[in-house]
Amino acid sequence: MVETPERRSRPSSQRYSTPRNAEVWVGISIIIAATLATFLALYVTSRPFDPATASLAPQQTIPAAPLVTPSAKPSPSPSPTVPAKPSPTPLSSPAGGETSNQPVDDASIQSHIEAALAADPVVAKLDVSTLVENGKVTVVGSVGSPEIKQRVERIVRSVKGVTSVENQLVVNQATP
Repeated sequence: MVETPERRSRPSSQRYSTPRNAEVWVGISIIIAATLATFLALYVTSRPFDPATASLAPQQTIPAAPLVTPSAKPSPSPSPTVPAKPSPTPLSSPAGGETSNQPVDDASIQSHIEAALAADPVVAKLDVSTLVENGKVTVVGSVGSPEIKQRVERIVRSVKGVTSVENQLVVNQATP
């Protein structure tokens, strides 16, 4: 007669659970990492742009001018040419300080306009944007009254280098 233990031992399930537990933990870790990456991407892309903390200055696009190649034409009789001198008409600064014969570029006009608008306590609170192109300024946004619209235009016109102003400000009248 063969004696057998009263209870048959089954193969232990612990031997199979260790690899299966590792697979579960790897899967959970991947899901958590993907969730964190998604939330991080959403957080970064949903932040509003703040030009004060931007690391790069805004770039204005300059339209390409048509390419003109001068053609050499022989003149029938050589004549002496006197080089033209630039006219010494100084441009005055809005503060009444220094004068300069240098042409003013659009970026400096833009920065002077922004500084002038920020210096006025009434205009500084408004949502007004300006675009400068070859000294021509376009003003867009909304204001509360026609007087403020004219005030913004006067401030922009007072900046050195501004040749013309296109005032596209919209007057939003308050409803009673």
